[in-house]
Amino acid sequence: MKLRPSLSRGLRLVLLTALGPACRPAGLPTASATVGDLQLRNGFAYEPITAASGAAYVEIINHGQVADTLVDAESPIAAMVMFHGAAMMSMGPVVIAPGARVTFKPGAAHIMLTTLSKLPKAGDSLPLTFTFAKAGSVTLELPVRKYGSE
Repeated sequence: MKLRPSLSRGLRLVLLTALGPACRPAGLPTASATVGDLQLRNGFAYEPITAASGAAYVEIINHGQVADTLVDAESPIAAMVMFHGAAMMSMGPVVIAPGARVTFKPGAAHIMLTTLSKLPKAGDSLPLTFTFAKAGSVTLELPVRKYGSE
């Protein structure tokens, strides 16, 4: 039986609507980890334009009953790693209160990596080790994205 053109278009629309979520590509990759009472999630880095600096992003949630402090971060490909506010000012150690979340995201607070020994490209990963006063250290392999991809 041959479907009329308008009917077959309608059938295609119904099938695409029903199957669409299964056929869509998954979201952009992110890195996550748990250390002590802290959950790190949605971690990624943008492809740096020059070896002078790059930026990384992550969300940190404190599920514990006491505050913890992000005291340091380091990467084997960066001479220095700093926590910057939106105005590019160094934030120093970052306190994460109990039940709170700290978000490093594009256009806001971010993790600045300077003097890179190599330029990771989109599709690579960038190792970044976070050190907390109470929870200890954890390393994320941050997926590297093209600049501006969301």
